[in-house]
Amino acid sequence: MLDHLEDGERIPYICRLLYEAYRIPVIWLNTEGETEQALPQFYQARPPAQDSQGLLAEVREHVLDAANSGSDARTAALPQICTTAYLENFVVLPLSGELKLAGTLVIGPSLYTSMNEETAASLLRDHNISSGQLEVWLQYYDLLPVLDRMRLYHAAILLYTLVTGQALTINELLLDSLKLQPAQLEGGAPDLDLSYRRENTWLHHDPSQERELFRHIRNGDKEGLLQTHAGFNEDQYGLLSKKSQLRSKKNLAITSITLATRAAMDGGLFWEIAYTLSDFHIQHIEELKDIPAVDRALLAALCDFADHVKDNHRSKLSRTSALCQNYIFNHLYEELSLSKLAGVTGLNASYLSQLFKKETGLAVSDYIQRERIGEAKRLMELPGIPLSDIATRLHFNDQSYFTKVFKKYTGMTPKQFRHDRGIT
Repeated sequence: MLDHLEDGERIPYICRLLYEAYRIPVIWLNTEGETEQALPQFYQARPPAQDSQGLLAEVREHVLDAANSGSDARTAALPQICTTAYLENFVVLPLSGELKLAGTLVIGPSLYTSMNEETAASLLRDHNISSGQLEVWLQYYDLLPVLDRMRLYHAAILLYTLVTGQALTINELLLDSLKLQPAQLEGGAPDLDLSYRRENTWLHHDPSQERELFRHIRNGDKEGLLQTHAGFNEDQYGLLSKKSQLRSKKNLAITSITLATRAAMDGGLFWEIAYTLSDFHIQHIEELKDIPAVDRALLAALCDFADHVKDNHRSKLSRTSALCQNYIFNHLYEELSLSKLAGVTGLNASYLSQLFKKETGLAVSDYIQRERIGEAKRLMELPGIPLSDIATRLHFNDQSYFTKVFKKYTGMTPKQFRHDRGIT
């Protein structure tokens, strides 16, 4: 593909092309691990950490691993997707064939998504890094380019094709990068555990019980859910942690909530609501300190899903109107219009307007206003958020218009609403 270029021109050309296309750092390391070319010239250094030798040192370790990863020339030359403990992503491609003596090409670091303060703080805690370093790390993460998973995969494929002139599929890339192998368990542990369970008649619950439980969530039937849940025996649950019974209970609760989330979405619950409920309940369970509290929290979570599905069923909307409501819910902080919803549903704007009003009793614009006022009320329950900020975030033109619309739906002004609840 690039045969017209001399060997000394080919690699710098590829590095420059990838850097200009993705605006992501590209490094060419020689066979000694020394930098031959780096774009941009000044490499962004990671803040110091006790458990890390530094970013470039980690990259060089990945380079050695990638170079030794395959038994044949083609396998060794496939790009490797590497993610560090600090969530930086790299593509590592050991050069092979006629370019083998040239070393390795590295793309990165990049992030799959922007790093927010909460995630960064949690990551630093995991690595026992002082919270006083948070600002430094946030500045570092802000400087890293963001390439979502698919874009990074395509960058890796483009790199491989430019270097080798060969095609590469995403499946080939991932199967090689992940090196999927079954876990090596001691002494056939699953077989021994299975024999022990059968010998002592210590069996898992019947899967039909599980299907029945999640059917009740899908139907929004809390009463049926409670009856089925009562039929589960404690000794029929699996053991998901050998070190801690509390950890095992939490793991069981998390898997149950995950299945409940899918059941609720199958029952028509907006997916963003379902995922948010899941996040909330799992975060709550992770903070609990004893098994009875986990058991109570799990049952409350399952009932919460069933209640939300039941409330959603009461509306009896067509798929089109439900799709509009779901889109409005997910994009409430963005500009919303009838024409945008028409594009989402693939329908004529005039027809969609008539259908939506017939089924909900509200024009699209009125429904959006009502939902924004509902969201404004939730924000106003929180201290420290000025009314002007709430109005701006929810796309009300000015404070007086926000007050007018708020009073239309609540019968009081925003200030009166906060005063009545003792919020300043």
